Amino acid sequence: MYVLTWNSQQGQIEANFGGYVSKKEATAFTDELRTHLLDRGEAPFSVLVDYSTASKLDKEVQRMLEEARETCLFSGAAKITFITRDEHEASALTTHRLQSVLEGRERYTANRSAA
Repeated sequence: MYVLTWNSQQGQIEANFGGYVSKKEATAFTDELRTHLLDRGEAPFSVLVDYSTASKLDKEVQRMLEEARETCLFSGAAKITFITRDEHEASALTTHRLQSVLEGRERYTANRSAA
C-alpha cells in the first residue's frame, strides 16, 4: 500500500509505503509520481519517500523505487530523502549513493524526525 501527496507548505512530494508493496502497486505509484512531476513545472520541489513501515519490498519493487529516484532528480527535484526500514539499510544506501549524498541531492535515514 502507498499514499502519494503534494505538501504545498513544504513544496514536497511525499510518498509513504506500508505493508507488503507489490509490483502492481509500485507500477501504479510510478505512474502517479510521473503525473505529480509533470504538475510541478518549473517550481522548485523536493521528494520524501518513506518506506520505513513496509514489511517487504521485492527486488523488482526496489528497482522501481531506484528508477523513481532517478526520474525525480532528472525532473528537477532539489533533494530526495528516503526513510528506510533500519539504520543498516540507510548506511548501505548512503555508501552506495555517496556522491549524490555529498552533493546534497539525496539523503537516507531510518529516522522520520530527522527527515
